Amino acid sequence: MKKSTAFVLITQLLFIALFAAGVSAQESAPSKWTFMVFINADNNLDRFGILDIQEMEKAAMSSGVNIVAQIDRGYGKPARRYDVTGRAADAQADDWGLLAKNVAELGEVDMGDYKEMVSFVKWAHENYPAENYALVIWNHGAGWKKKENAPVVKGVSYDDQSKNHISTKDLGIAMGAVHNIIGRPLDILAFDACLMQMIEVSYEVRENVKYMVGSEETEPGDGWPYELVCAPLVQTPSMDAQAFAKLIPQAYAQSYGSKGKGCTQSAVDCSRLEELASAVDALALSVMDACAASTSEIEAVKNALGATQKYSYADNIDLGHFAEMLSQTSKNEAVKAALESLKTAYGLCILENRFTGMGARFSTGMAIYFPRYGFNSKYDTIKFSGKNWDDMVRAVTGAQSTAEPPNNGGTSTSNPGTIYPGGYDYPDVYPFPGGGFHPHWPHVPPMPMM
Repeated sequence: MKKSTAFVLITQLLFIALFAAGVSAQESAPSKWTFMVFINADNNLDRFGILDIQEMEKAAMSSGVNIVAQIDRGYGKPARRYDVTGRAADAQADDWGLLAKNVAELGEVDMGDYKEMVSFVKWAHENYPAENYALVIWNHGAGWKKKENAPVVKGVSYDDQSKNHISTKDLGIAMGAVHNIIGRPLDILAFDACLMQMIEVSYEVRENVKYMVGSEETEPGDGWPYELVCAPLVQTPSMDAQAFAKLIPQAYAQSYGSKGKGCTQSAVDCSRLEELASAVDALALSVMDACAASTSEIEAVKNALGATQKYSYADNIDLGHFAEMLSQTSKNEAVKAALESLKTAYGLCILENRFTGMGARFSTGMAIYFPRYGFNSKYDTIKFSGKNWDDMVRAVTGAQSTAEPPNNGGTSTSNPGTIYPGGYDYPDVYPFPGGGFHPHWPHVPPMPMM
């Protein structure tokens, strides 16, 4: 009898132990996604940072998706880390008006230091392991330029307290560190910041990031519609990285289109960037050869440039639209052949492109630097400078390298000339006057005008 009772007890204990082990394994299993938002609101965007976390809170909670944020506020407020999806069901708003769980008080930190961003990713990876990771950098951005009338030191995440920012070169270093932390390329690098969707930026991070999401143009102060972005992911945690990267521009355009505001947002497949960069390089070489042989080709390039979609910084032009405009103005067969190769590579690289408003109607998904006058010497510090694009720009326009080129947002009046005979004044026709060609690139369906 005693043996029988002992056997039953042992069996029950084994069952309980196995059940507990199973529950523990389930609890420790990584989530499908960790969505990290690095919010540098230590500037005039302070209130928008809080509003955006509140939007994330509306996306509900899920065991399959972690939404975490590091926010540094202005006006002497400290930095904190929040767990948005891990909050209690009956959570009460804290002193910042947030329901999210305050998991770390950081004091004052330098959000313009790329090492601080890497530290945030390391913390998120250790505490919120997942199968997929997305990092959003939230702040002022300039792709490859700072704020208007300020020295040209391009980058993102401008910290008004430290006066520091993350340069394009630093961003590349940071993504290399993130790659090492998670053991593979980051699934999605996204920018809730202005003017960041440029080939110079995506090329810098291409080896350490799968998909990059950003805007060719400036963004409204309230930035991303985080509820529209996060809710579908929370509802479908099994969504893969490509699908999520495509969803973000769709949600963004839906939000601003419904408000009658103009915007741009696109997703880029970084695995296709080397092919695209090679095509840009080949085009640059063919243009330089053509311009050296004929002054009419200089005129063709400048006519194309004048007609190309530009943005708040007129030095930022839409690469796809420029290729289409040049294909219409150039008579050189080698240039035309190079343009066709570029269009093919470009169509494969642009995963999703959305825009709203007439001012952005010739946006095709990726900008590139094409100054008409002074050429920023800091360009030589980034990886894309290894291609011949900058040499072509300098050759065609005569733009001289300088630490602080003139702020030529459509207002410069002096042209230093070109290294080829036959100077030409640029026909600045942006916004593009009625009509014109809207390219329907492969895999890049144009967004209906709103």
